[in-house]
Amino acid sequence: MMIGPYGDLLMVRKKGSYYFQLPGGKIAVGEDDVTALVRELREELQFDASGTSLQFIGQHRTQAVNEIDTLVEGHIYLIKLDAQFTFLPQAELEEVQWVKKDNWQNYQLAHLAAEFVVPKWLSGDF
Repeated sequence: MMIGPYGDLLMVRKKGSYYFQLPGGKIAVGEDDVTALVRELREELQFDASGTSLQFIGQHRTQAVNEIDTLVEGHIYLIKLDAQFTFLPQAELEEVQWVKKDNWQNYQLAHLAAEFVVPKWLSGDF
């Protein structure tokens, strides 16, 4: 969960998908969730989060939107950015968007984002 300096939420859309979700991905064998997150952010956004402060927000299990009959369990970490970055889609990504609190309804959100991430973001608890 990457939050820009103006409170915007970074969302991505994979190639061939209609749904916006958080950057990140599956944990590989031998990885913990933090190592996987750092790897995925590097692959998807060319962003090095290895020296970044990561705040654990929580876990949430829900239906995957891009895989039939599959549950996903997200381990959500907060990264607050001091500067507004322009990210270009890499790897399997088609689109990267900074979503604002007054336009998030314009995006078709993956279940994890709609059920857990966006409510946390809108609550302003961090």
